Amino acid sequence: MKPSDFQKTIQCQFDCKFKRVVKGIICNYRKELKRRRNKEISYCELPEIVVEKLAVWDEYESDYTAFDVCGIEVRVLDDDLAEAIKYLSEKDREILLMYFFLDMSDTEIGKKLKINRSTSFRSRKHSLEEIKKKLKENMNDE
Repeated sequence: MKPSDFQKTIQCQFDCKFKRVVKGIICNYRKELKRRRNKEISYCELPEIVVEKLAVWDEYESDYTAFDVCGIEVRVLDDDLAEAIKYLSEKDREILLMYFFLDMSDTEIGKKLKINRSTSFRSRKHSLEEIKKKLKENMNDE
């Protein structure tokens, strides 16, 4: 059986509508790809500082060396630095850790340990020199 004129007309109308729909879908797809190209950045093109913010690092107790200063636990991540700090006397270690890790001034440290501000300053400077020597020795040994 041959299709009637009416059926041919319906088929042509359907074909025409179908082609428009497909062209619209293709057009929308291309627009979306263009939008993504303009907005999105490849992971490998991201600056290192942005990648660092996206990273999540696991922290374990064994990764740190802990020191007790005035009842507060101070954690030091670097093993070489922690070893150098261990070689200081208890008083010098406390002064150094209070200054750098607890953000205390020499005056505050002096009040806390009942010593002069200048004593705290001299002790801290001496401790830094000792740590510097110890770290240099460790680097020369390696």
